[in-house]
Amino acid sequence: MTGTHAGHPRKGNSQDTTPAVPPSRFSLVFRQFAAAAGIGLLVLVASWLGILSRPEHQLASFWPTNALLLGVFARRPALATPLGWLAAAAGYLGADLLTGGSLSATLRLTGANLAGVAVGCLLFHRFRREDLGLQRAQSMLRVLMVCAGAALAAALSGCLIARSLIGADLVQAIGIWFSAELVSYVALVPVILLLPSPRQLRHAWREPLARFLNMPGHRLPALSLLLTVLLGVAIGGPGAIAFPVPALLWCALSYRLFTTATATALLCIWTLVGIANGWIDLHVQDDMAAIVSMRIGMALVAVAPLTVAGAHAARNRLLNALNHAANHDALTQTLSRSAFERRGEAALERARTQGGGLAVLMVDLDHFKAINDRHGHAAGDTVLVAFAERARGLLREGDLLGRFGGEEFAILAPGVGERDALRLADQLLRVSAQPFALEDGRRLDITISIGLAMQPPLTDGASLETLLKRADRALYQAKFNGRNRMEQAPLPASES
Repeated sequence: MTGTHAGHPRKGNSQDTTPAVPPSRFSLVFRQFAAAAGIGLLVLVASWLGILSRPEHQLASFWPTNALLLGVFARRPALATPLGWLAAAAGYLGADLLTGGSLSATLRLTGANLAGVAVGCLLFHRFRREDLGLQRAQSMLRVLMVCAGAALAAALSGCLIARSLIGADLVQAIGIWFSAELVSYVALVPVILLLPSPRQLRHAWREPLARFLNMPGHRLPALSLLLTVLLGVAIGGPGAIAFPVPALLWCALSYRLFTTATATALLCIWTLVGIANGWIDLHVQDDMAAIVSMRIGMALVAVAPLTVAGAHAARNRLLNALNHAANHDALTQTLSRSAFERRGEAALERARTQGGGLAVLMVDLDHFKAINDRHGHAAGDTVLVAFAERARGLLREGDLLGRFGGEEFAILAPGVGERDALRLADQLLRVSAQPFALEDGRRLDITISIGLAMQPPLTDGASLETLLKRADRALYQAKFNGRNRMEQAPLPASES
C-alpha cells in the first residue's frame, strides 16, 4: 500500500483534496425539519412516560421531559430554533391531549414547562465549554444554579395550574413544582451533557465493560451502590435517600464522569418512583412539606458525586497535561529524548520477546542554522513543527517519533523489515522535499539526511543506545556523502 510503510494505518489524518460540495437548500431544510421532528418525538415520548407516573390529582412523580429538552438545547444550541421550540410545544401538547388532558390545562402546563427550559437555556448560554462538560471542580455547582433557576421559572409559571391540580395553597404548589423540576434537572441534564456522540458511543462502553468483567475490584463500587439501595428499601425511613451517598462517591472516584452521571440519574429515578409507589417507605407520602424536603435533598445528594467526579476529572486532566509536558517537546509535540529512550527500550524488549525486527532512523534537517540566520528563528520553528507533522503522518500506531535536540529527530519503528524501513526513509525524503510555507507567505525548500540502523528479527540484538549510535554514524555518513539522502548502517558481524 502506498502512503505508509508496512501497510498499517497512519497516525496522521489522510488529506482529501476533493472539494467539498455545499449542501443544497432542500437538504438544509430537510435537516432542520428532521431535527425538529426528533425533538418533538423526544418530548412526546418523555412526556407520556412522565404522565404515566402522575398520581390522580397530583403532578408527575418524575417528569423527565424538561430536563431532557434543556440538556439537548444546551449541548446543541443550533437545535433551539423557532422550529425546534414549536416541535417541543407540539410534543408537550400531544402527550397531554392524547392521555385525556383538557386543552386549557394542557396549554398552561406546556407554557410553564417551556418557560423553565427557556430560562435554563439563557443561563447555559453564558457557560464555558469546560463547564458544559463538567470538566472543572465548580462545574456541577454551576449546573445546579442553572437547574435551580429553570426549576423556579417553571414553578412560578405553573403554580396556579398546579394549585388547582393538587388542591394546595400557592406556596405549597410552588414548592412541589420546584422540587420536582429541580431533582429531574439535576439527575438528567448532566447525563445529556456528557452523553458520548453516536460514533464515540460504539466504543465508549467496551473498555469500561471489559474492566467490569475482568477486574473484580472494578465491580465493587457498583455492587456497593446496589447494596445500599436495597438497604434503603429494607430499612426505609427519612435517612434512606442518603444510604447510597458513600457508594456514589466511590463510583465518582472509580468510574468515568458519564458512568457516574448515569448511575446518579438511575438512583434518583428509582428513589422518586419507589417512594411514589410505596416501594421505599420514607413516611412522607401524605406530607407535602416533607415531599418537598425529600426531593430537594435528593437533588443535593445527586450533586455531591458529580462534583467529586468533576474535580477528579480536572485533577486527572491536569496530571495528564503535566505528564505530556514532561514527556514531549514543547515546540513540535514529539517525544522528548528521555521519553523516547524510555519507550524505545520497552519497544525493543517487546521486539525481542516476540521475535520481530525493528528499525531506528536518525533524521537531521540539512543546513538548519542557515535557515535561522537568513529567515529568523520563527521561520526555523515553523519548519520544525511542519516537518514533525509530516513525519508523524507517515507513522503507524506504536511507532515513536522524538526530537533529540535542535534539528535532529529520531524514529523507532518496531515490527518492520529492511524493505519497509527503506520505504519509510524514502517517504521521509519525499515529503521533506515539498516546500514549507512560512507565516509571511514565503515558501522554503529544505532537505534532510537520514541514518538507518536495523535490528533483524529473531536476534537478541543490541541495546537501544547502540542502535541509536549506529543510526547516528549512518547519519553522519549521509551528510558526508552530500546530504539529502539516506545511509544504512551495516549490521554487526554477530547479527549479519
